[in-house]
Amino acid sequence: MPNTLNYFKEITKYPRPSKQEEKIRNFLIDFFSWKWYNYKVDTTWNLIVYIPAKNSQSQETIILQAHMDMVCVKAEWVNHDFYNDSLEIREENGFIHTNGKTTLGADNGIGIALCMSAIDFPSHPALELVFTIDEEAGMSWVKWLNFSLLEGKKIINLDSGDENAICIGSAWWVRISWSKKPEFTTSKKEQYNLEIFWMQWGHSGLEINKNRGNAIIIALDFIANYEKEIEMCNINAWTAENVIPSKIQISLGIDDIHNFEEKLKRYLENIKTLFDCPSIDFTIQKSENEKNAIRNAQKIIQSLLQIKDGIYTMSKKIPWLVQTSLNLGVIKIQNWILELCYLARSNDNEELQNLQENIIHILGQGNFEIQADTWYPAWQEDINSELLQIAERNFEKILWHKVKIVTHHAGLECWFFVKWLNNWANAISIWPNMYNIHSVDEKIQIDSIARVEKILTGILKDL
Repeated sequence: MPNTLNYFKEITKYPRPSKQEEKIRNFLIDFFSWKWYNYKVDTTWNLIVYIPAKNSQSQETIILQAHMDMVCVKAEWVNHDFYNDSLEIREENGFIHTNGKTTLGADNGIGIALCMSAIDFPSHPALELVFTIDEEAGMSWVKWLNFSLLEGKKIINLDSGDENAICIGSAWWVRISWSKKPEFTTSKKEQYNLEIFWMQWGHSGLEINKNRGNAIIIALDFIANYEKEIEMCNINAWTAENVIPSKIQISLGIDDIHNFEEKLKRYLENIKTLFDCPSIDFTIQKSENEKNAIRNAQKIIQSLLQIKDGIYTMSKKIPWLVQTSLNLGVIKIQNWILELCYLARSNDNEELQNLQENIIHILGQGNFEIQADTWYPAWQEDINSELLQIAERNFEKILWHKVKIVTHHAGLECWFFVKWLNNWANAISIWPNMYNIHSVDEKIQIDSIARVEKILTGILKDL
């Protein structure tokens, strides 16, 4: 019998940061080659595996698609090398997790595992298993996938997020990066290293509406409103632009450290009442290596605080759906350059364009070097497509209730497949119940994996 769970456990042994997927790709090539299936690797290192039909009269070829990379986040106290180390996973209380050490990589390791299981289903049409790279860092390489290597016109993307839903749409998004070489001046104050941490991690598309709070904005807001002059010498908050930041490190020049600590404690106690971050805390220690201070740091901070972070609008058609949002995911000083990165999302192209223009206008006044790239269009499936109707029937057979049809504020790779495989191509996205994606608390429900495997078995049998 197919065993998606065991395949997933095997996948966690292979490091797979974005743009460093060669180890998991080689594992997959070895796996399918051992079973004598043909495969191709295109010029941008996406992997396509060709599976003949089994016990099926269908003349169609079905595409199953997942991405090979994962978001790499670890707890502050964990020594883990995502480029070389296997993940330490645990199976308990009906879930697979990492005990709060690192991200689990179920996004999208479970999609890979479902593709591996599908070849052993009792009946299926011809399959094209498509494993893309670099999805989490911007979906940059699906753009260059060699679509001429594919025959299928029905795509089942395995990267959605809820066993009880079929996703048929995703948002537009754009990554917006800024850099600026600030002027530095000799520091005149005692320097301290501040770290604010233990906020809630989160996926900036799926969890932007869960009131997590952004550690970057919270820290900058405190500095901007502190009653005395503070020097800023260094700043660093970086996981990925599609992760809501949960911690930040800043080097500051401070005159009265006791007053600063007391005010910061009160400020963070108030933050706990405003956001879902009951464990937020901080440390501050005298710096051993003093640095030069950024000239006019307050002016830079005020510019950043003019830009609203989080939800901008909710959908008028779908009340629970975030329509437009912004996440400041990266801020750091590297080689004397201050770098920022936002990820803007919207299901409305005009709103996204207006948001981008507003940000460019605000930061352009501060002489930031601006780069807006990786535009990724929205995708919306035909609600009457045969693929969706077959999927609905098979969900209801296994779940014993009507499945939800949803669209996501997060981006999916489906648009490129539908676009380049011609207008009559159709796509849906499914996967098991997963929680706290892109965070150290990420976990996946074991019995949900089995149910989705059965659902996918039925869909492929009926196509």
